[in-house]
Amino acid sequence: MTETHPELAAWLARQEADFPAWAQATGTPETWDFSPASLDVLEALIRERYADADAIGDAWDSTFVQVAGWYVGEIARRVNDGAAWHYVPADPAALPGAPGSPQSGWTRSPRVARGPAVETPRVFPVSALRALLIEPDEDDDEEETAAEWGGPLRDALILEA
Repeated sequence: MTETHPELAAWLARQEADFPAWAQATGTPETWDFSPASLDVLEALIRERYADADAIGDAWDSTFVQVAGWYVGEIARRVNDGAAWHYVPADPAALPGAPGSPQSGWTRSPRVARGPAVETPRVFPVSALRALLIEPDEDDDEEETAAEWGGPLRDALILEA
């Protein structure tokens, strides 16, 4: 097993520590049993709480969004044999746009994957929450993202090539 990057380890520990209070704050703490079925409840909660992708983007760093993303990732990790949390730290030597560069979506984004390589089947769980609220538009550069991630949160659990 590879060593967990310290930034990822801290993020995981923070979300796990915040989870009990997060579950209580939803008003249905008994729902959050790490089952795929509980994602239907989380999806409804996200759609109720945030009007659109911009609204969830504005709340990106909130405890609610981060713990919800961690929860999705934990389910993906548990239901996909061999899946684990992975992380690409910032790398000042990375070429612009490459993993590790500030321009890359891979950089500093916790993901669950079947392997550490960026090409492996993976899910960015916090991004999957935002993708629920993306409305594809032919003029929108996020259309590909919506097509890839859109749909039920349960779809984010499937880590296949």
